[in-house]
Amino acid sequence: MTAIETYRAAVLELIQRGAEETGSLEHASDLIARSLQDGGVLHAFGSGHSMLPAIDATFRAGGLAPVNLLHDPALAPWEPTRVGRIERLEGYGTALAELQDLRAGEVLVVLSHSGINPVPIEVAQHAAAQGLTVIAITSRTHSGASRSRHPDALRLLDVADIVLDTHAPEGDVTLTLEDGTETGPTSTLLAGLLLHSLAIGAMERLVTEGVSPPVLRSMNRTSGEDTNEAVLATFRGRLSRVP
Repeated sequence: MTAIETYRAAVLELIQRGAEETGSLEHASDLIARSLQDGGVLHAFGSGHSMLPAIDATFRAGGLAPVNLLHDPALAPWEPTRVGRIERLEGYGTALAELQDLRAGEVLVVLSHSGINPVPIEVAQHAAAQGLTVIAITSRTHSGASRSRHPDALRLLDVADIVLDTHAPEGDVTLTLEDGTETGPTSTLLAGLLLHSLAIGAMERLVTEGVSPPVLRSMNRTSGEDTNEAVLATFRGRLSRVP
């Protein structure tokens, strides 16, 4: 097979392994649906490339409307060297989380491929202390093979209520080229799949309860903007990406 074919096969295999997370996904989706029925919003946090799936889940056509991104520009993936240093700073995640409108009974999804840096761990710890349910999307393989940078040697999976495993490999590479170059990243793709699966599962449960899910439409479809305006009106002031 060519490298492209090998990569595609590796991705499809990892997606299939995601079936192992079905039970945890269903449980987490139930908790999200329950929180939404009680007027809550779903929060999402990630730093560096792990922020990308969280961004994609917010203000997303076909996605849940009440998804709030815990956003800090200093942790955005545009300057990876800076992010790599900041996400290792003790106390930064706690300070960031303290500035957020996190309410007991709501759900926070924290995304981190390695799950070993202080910032995502502290965000998760603070949210848990505030009475939120914390869901971690991480790679058990990579996390278990890496030394924690947290002062108490904690990993994200140690402080979460529910752990969803991306099954992404250590180092986030899936193939080796003839010259020994390792490539084929998968963590962002797999994390996004899990996060969207959570949202879809929550929607399904709301429908089962006879509740119409607050879902956004594409702004490029007829009446899309008007529909979204009506849906978002309920959550305005609680969503960081909605003016």
